[in-house]
Amino acid sequence: MKTWPATPARRVLTLVVLLCLFAAAALAAAQPPGVLLLSSYHHGDPWSDAELAGFLAELGPGEARVYVEHLDARNVHGDGDQTAFTAYLAAKYHNVPLAVLASTDDDALNFWLTRRDTLFPDRPIVFCGVNDFTPARTAGYADVTGVGEDPDVLGTLELALELVPKARTVLAFGSAASVTSRANLDRFRRAATALGRRVRPVEILDASLESAIAALAVAPSDAVVLRLAPLRNAAGQTVAVGSDVSGLAGQTTTPIFALWDFDLGSGAIGGQVLWGEKQGRAAAGIVRDILAGRRPGDIPVASVPAEPVLDYAVLERLKLPMDHVPKNTTFLNAPASLYERNKPLVWGAAAALAVSVPAACILAVLLAARRRTATRLTQSEGRYRELVENANSLILRFNAAGKLVFVNEYAERLLGYSRAEMLAGKAVFWPAAPPDLSSLLARAMAAPDSLSRDQSENEITAKDGRRVYLHWDNRPLTDPAGRPEGWLAVGSDITARRLAEEALAARALAEEELSLFGRALLGDGPNAVDQALVRLLTAFSLGRAAWFDNFEDAAHGRCCRLAGEAQAAGLTPRRGQPGMDRIPYSLDGYQWADSLAAGEILAGPVEDFPQSIRENLLAFDLTAVLAAPLTRNGTWSGFLAVGEVRQPRRFTRQERSLLSTAASLLSAHLSRERCQGCPCDRRRARREDEGEKENEKENEECLRRPGGIIPPGPP
Repeated sequence: MKTWPATPARRVLTLVVLLCLFAAAALAAAQPPGVLLLSSYHHGDPWSDAELAGFLAELGPGEARVYVEHLDARNVHGDGDQTAFTAYLAAKYHNVPLAVLASTDDDALNFWLTRRDTLFPDRPIVFCGVNDFTPARTAGYADVTGVGEDPDVLGTLELALELVPKARTVLAFGSAASVTSRANLDRFRRAATALGRRVRPVEILDASLESAIAALAVAPSDAVVLRLAPLRNAAGQTVAVGSDVSGLAGQTTTPIFALWDFDLGSGAIGGQVLWGEKQGRAAAGIVRDILAGRRPGDIPVASVPAEPVLDYAVLERLKLPMDHVPKNTTFLNAPASLYERNKPLVWGAAAALAVSVPAACILAVLLAARRRTATRLTQSEGRYRELVENANSLILRFNAAGKLVFVNEYAERLLGYSRAEMLAGKAVFWPAAPPDLSSLLARAMAAPDSLSRDQSENEITAKDGRRVYLHWDNRPLTDPAGRPEGWLAVGSDITARRLAEEALAARALAEEELSLFGRALLGDGPNAVDQALVRLLTAFSLGRAAWFDNFEDAAHGRCCRLAGEAQAAGLTPRRGQPGMDRIPYSLDGYQWADSLAAGEILAGPVEDFPQSIRENLLAFDLTAVLAAPLTRNGTWSGFLAVGEVRQPRRFTRQERSLLSTAASLLSAHLSRERCQGCPCDRRRARREDEGEKENEKENEECLRRPGGIIPPGPP
């Protein structure tokens, strides 16, 4: 194994890897199950961030590995074309083991419902933040459950009527542009209907922030405000969630009520409020139950109730009464507590107590410092381990005896073996090396710089049989006394580069053999076609190459015969065997003949063809075939075929192009071989001089005359 000279970047990477490996156990802990959480909105959206924070806080890293993606539906509506995003998820998570799909809000759930079967079949779906959920929403979809979002518009309006006794007009700023905004608008209409004459609802749809401020400037004195959807600015851009409420509150004294936590602290009074964090926690609890083995169909859809929350400072500013505030109301910006008002006195008493028991205080400080140190160490180890596990390179660690003691997660994804299988020796990383790698390590430790310089490239076999090419960078490991402890090997996947090089080499060889194929046909000898077929066989590296010639048979109509062939060593020739001199096209209903006569190239595994054609192909021991039509002076006259006799396969566009070129060369050769001086040649020359078309029947008679290039068909 050889290496390139060490660089500062590689030294840093090696140091990071070493620190992680020394902190890890010899056998890595089992990877927790994966959960892919799709957020409807963007990172930075207060509601989405609160749901995500609650989800991650409830579902610890030891219970699941959570991956997060965003749809950004507030800026790009979720009913648009998601083809590119779907392809991105398919590529990114192709080799990631996912146990559960999670979603926040309506757009993300809709995405999973329509694309789960394509992207991640059979994975259960757990949602939260879905508006007005009913069982009909997920009818026909298996293993879907979660947490519904039911903003309490009616409860908030009743609270508004209690806190603002003169209120009657309700200005509702809403929209019908998205699933969520339409659901909220429907809730408002139902609530207004339920309150009857107690309120006069006024819907202001798709208003900009500027037009909303203008509307509030002329609002009646009995008005209250309810924002049902985010407002946009005059340019049509969505205003940051929460800042639209603060913009309204700064320009009016009309009471503004809120339905969600992100509107609190922005000038809204409050209301029956939903907390995004609690939505996320509830969904995470359902995911935990599913990971523990509970069937998703047995878990009913939950609902997180809204809670009364009021901003004390806004109530004071608007001089609203407190005597109608519901019980168990949570207050924001409430007056300072007894502790906060008497903080100096409390701390003075605490200081006096600390002086009286210094030993206890010192012990508490030492214990707290120890806990902080342990926490920092754990966090540091976790960061280093995550770096190693997620590195885009295969990382191995061997002990002094040459035994593999560590592999990272990338190795599992790349090779398909589990970590336990690789540690047990199922994967062979250096096929040419001795089974006992301790001797290799001993030689390297005798000359320490040799292993660190040692880099190599080799081919290994993945669990599914794929060829994987790796470039290795190796480093020796020693203890503080300088004794060898093993070595570290970092492998980079160079499969794409090596396969491209092999493909270029194979293409060059095929083109060279195709050139020799053409030269053999130019020889015009009696065996020119057979010699050319040998070259064609070499160009494709297949088992058989054959030329089939057409003729008309009185009993069977148009047929073909095996006119020339070449085969790999060990295969039996088929020319001259029974049935090879007359193969009727009518056996398959002329499907094969019609396609070739139309100029099509036929290709694929034998099992893809109809039964009648399949029997003829199996007579040649073929597993796959590639065939191109032949012509004589523009008339279809047969076909050129190459066949695989090993495993069934598909043929590439390059192989189709090569055979098409070979068929063109052979067609030209066959056209040149027409007999010269015969009556039909003289008639053809006369027609060409006079601009007339060829007579196909006369051409056929010419080709079948004694000495012609097509022997007469069988009787």
